[in-house]
This record gives sequence, structure tokens and C-alpha cells, in this order.
Amino acid sequence: MSRGMNTMPTARRGRTYEQVGANDKRGINGICSVIFIIMLLVVPPIVLLSSERSRHTRYITLSDALNSDVIELNQKNIDERTLHAIPPGKLVHGTSTNIDTLASDPDMNIAIPGALTLQRNTQYCQWQEIQSQDCQTCKRTVEARDGSTKEETYQCNCITTYNYIKGWKNFQINSLLFDQPGAHHNPQRDPMPSTTFVGNDVTLKFDGDVTTDNNDKSNSNPSTTTVSAKLDPTMLSRVRNQPWRNVDFVPQGKTPPPSLFSRFFSFLGLSSSHRTRYEPLQLLRDTPNSPAAIEDNFVYVGQGGYFFSPYESSTASKLFNYFAQYLEGSLFDYQLGDLVGLASCTAGDIRFYYSVKDPNEISVLGQVREVDGVMQITPRVLQGVGNEKDSSIGLVHSGKHSAQDMLLAEDSDSRIQATIIRAILFVWSIAASRLVGVAFGREIGDSSLAIQIEAAVALFAVLVGWLWLSLWGASIHTYGFIVSGLYLGYLSYNSSVKKGSGRWYIAVWSKIAQWANLAPELRQEDSYVASPKRNDERTKLLMS
Repeated sequence: MSRGMNTMPTARRGRTYEQVGANDKRGINGICSVIFIIMLLVVPPIVLLSSERSRHTRYITLSDALNSDVIELNQKNIDERTLHAIPPGKLVHGTSTNIDTLASDPDMNIAIPGALTLQRNTQYCQWQEIQSQDCQTCKRTVEARDGSTKEETYQCNCITTYNYIKGWKNFQINSLLFDQPGAHHNPQRDPMPSTTFVGNDVTLKFDGDVTTDNNDKSNSNPSTTTVSAKLDPTMLSRVRNQPWRNVDFVPQGKTPPPSLFSRFFSFLGLSSSHRTRYEPLQLLRDTPNSPAAIEDNFVYVGQGGYFFSPYESSTASKLFNYFAQYLEGSLFDYQLGDLVGLASCTAGDIRFYYSVKDPNEISVLGQVREVDGVMQITPRVLQGVGNEKDSSIGLVHSGKHSAQDMLLAEDSDSRIQATIIRAILFVWSIAASRLVGVAFGREIGDSSLAIQIEAAVALFAVLVGWLWLSLWGASIHTYGFIVSGLYLGYLSYNSSVKKGSGRWYIAVWSKIAQWANLAPELRQEDSYVASPKRNDERTKLLMS
């Protein structure tokens, strides 16, 4: 008999380890920690470079579209003959409330009418390991290559505890590196991963009596002129201003009466009933014969629109898992969570639900081309500028919007995205400035807070200014960023604490290894004796 879908989480307590002495990392743990630190230092600038290039390309593309003539499809003098006469590359814009679309998932034999985009959201029943560590802070003396010493703090006498929670996750968790992988095994089956499907045959009809400009009176007289065109599926990857709505299948597609909690939240203005789309159960009549049902036993169980597949372990897999539990000492480790787990899901179970984007009205902006004798609205690509994604104009926005409003909204989205990446880079600059500081013989981390901020702003301004100079060309803002960054860097260099003398690459490695918590003998510096400051540096420090 097949199991049902359970939702109650399960918790188990793992082992506790007490480590006396320093919590330094060596061997494979140390190598992995160093690689992780290096990735944190290298990846953000690469992401910033990609983001700034994308922002530059998007700005040029949108500016070109704003300065281009746009043909409105919602005007009474447009007919099918005129539509076919529009040359490729010419931007067209229209608003449609007559949307003929069907998005489907062939793996489950489900098709949702009126949906531009259908998303399958898969969840996995998985064990999650939670590691907590409580350490004391100790002091020790470390020695450099020349015999000089300094005192540093470090973590010592650590107590590490492992706990485990089993529940539904939006991602898979590899349990191979768990402290107790046998007792908390996560099967890595994924027959129905999260996927987004778009309507492949979306047809829009544009009425000639619709206008998106409140001041435009040219279309004020009713007209029966209507033109139709298909929509390129690639334009449906992003439908702006339209939230995802979960799909629930109920008898006859009728909205169920709200619960007490729903009525309470509705009274507070927090109701989410409008975010759910209810479809009749008749739409599921072909799911028993679908590939997912036949091969992986997926069935519709409801409880919010879920499809469920129970995990069935083979005899050999069970025996191997028992052997792993025996080796790790957890075979007879019975806990209260094991009893609660009888009402919980089994690790390896899979469930998914659908969500859709199904606006009643959309505005589109692109070019028209004849494809197999049918006019189709497709993205227009600005040649010779950046990548195809950022240099294309193929917009779909929910609601009624003018072409200018759509372009300005896209520009705003691009600018906000670039600003977020810049903010992340500024946080990165706080750590990176300390690394640059040791390369120049300065200990930024031991300096005052004002100097630390000064150094971080300097690195951020120089890096962003250089990128702007290479992408946008010379401007007062670009040179202002670079000059300000260099000046702040000069001030922080003269005002920061002098560190020990030695080779710069040894100092950089020692700082990275210290962040990675490596043992002192693996990050030995050349010297901890600072070179005497020049007279001008002493004077500036005394005056400050």
C-alpha cells in the first residue's frame, strides 16, 4: 500500500565533540577553507564586471529604443495587410486583453489554459545537518621567520554539536559529508526537477480602439479593427508586474470557503486567496497515464495542489544503510524524534506543485516577423552591443502600459540590479582593503574605524571608477570616483598602523591563511618588526 504525503518535521540529536586546545585547521579541512576564502575574494569583482557590462549594454539598448519610432498596434488604421508590411527591425507596441494561450507540462500531461508561464516547483524530503560550535577565546604567541614574535587571539576548547531536522526542502542536500550519514541518509533521486514551461502558441489580438496614452484622443472613436499576432515564446521568460499564482485542483474549480484564519487575515488586509488559482479536477484526467505517474508513481494528493511520489528503497539499499549505521554507532540510537517521524515524510520522498503567470491584460514591445506565414512578435536585437540577452527588446508587462513606460521600467530594474551588486561589492571591499593593506605594509584591521572605512571606500571607488572608465568612457563622475579613491587610499596608507616588514606575497598569504583559521606554522610571516616611519608620516600622525 502506497504511503501518503506527510508534512510534520522530525528532529534528532546527533553527536557532541569536545576539542581541547586550538581550533586550527590542517590537512584537507585547511585546504578547503583556503579555497573558500579565495573564492570569496575573487568572485565578487568578476560578478561586478559582468553586472556593469550588462548595465552598460542594457542602457544603450533601451536608449536606442526610446529614440526609435514605435508603431502602435492599437490604432484603427492598422489591419492585417498593414501588419505584414511592417519591416523587420521596426518596433511595435500593443496592449491586448484577448490572450489565447495554453502552458503545459508534458511529463504530467497537464495543460493550464490562459497561462503564459507554468512553473513546476519541486520539493524534497531531506535531512538537514545543523552544526553549532561554542569556543573559548585564548591568547598565544606566534613567531615569524626572523624570530620576532607577537601575541594573537584564537579559538580554543571548542564544543561541537550536531543536530538533524527532516522536512520538505526546495533543494537537495547531499548527506555524504554528514557526521552521521547512515542514520540521516538523503537519497538523491530527482525525476521531476523544478522547471518553467512557457506557452508555445500564444496568440494576441489587438483592438483598434485601445490606447495606452491618456492624452491621445486619436483612438477615442470605437473601431472594430482587430489584428492578431503570435508571441515568441522567448519573450515569456519574464512577465513583469505579474506575480506567480499557485494552482490548486478542486472539484469543479470552485473556490473553497475561506477558513477562520483566512477570514482573520482578510480582515487585516493580508489575505492571499487571490494568489491561488483554482482549476477543476477534470484537468487531471490524463495524469494517471503520464510518464511521471507510470515511471515514478506521482499522484495528486491535494493539500494545496501537491503531486506526490513516495520513496521506495530497495533491499540492497536498506542493508547497506544498516551497515553504515552500525559503523557509525547509530544503529540502536532510538530517540523520541523517531516516533514523531512516523508522521513525517521519508527522506527521498518528492512532491511538487504548479504556479502560473496568467494576466488578463498584457502590453508587449518588440518587432514583427513573418514565421511560416504567420506574423509573430519577437525580440529585436541591437547588433554589435554586448550579449544577445541584454541587447534585445522583447518585453511583456502585465497591464496596460505605453512603450515609453515599459522602457523606463526596464531601465529602472536594470539600474536597481546594478546598484545591489555595487552594494555587495562595497561589503567585499571591507575585507579586500585589509588584504591590499598588508601588501603595502599596513595593518588596516588594527587601525581606527575611520581609517578602515576610508580604506574600504578607497578600494571601492577606484575599482568602480576604473570599470566605468573602461565601459562608459571619460566623464566627470568617473574621474571623480577614481581621484577620490586614490586620495582616500593615500590618506589611509599614511594614517594606518604599520605592520611587520617582509615580502608582500608572504604577508598576503598569511592574512588569507589567518582568515581560513590555519595553524600558525602554516602562515608564518617574514617579520613582526615594523620598519620605522618616515618623518613626514610621524608628523601627520602627531598632528592627527
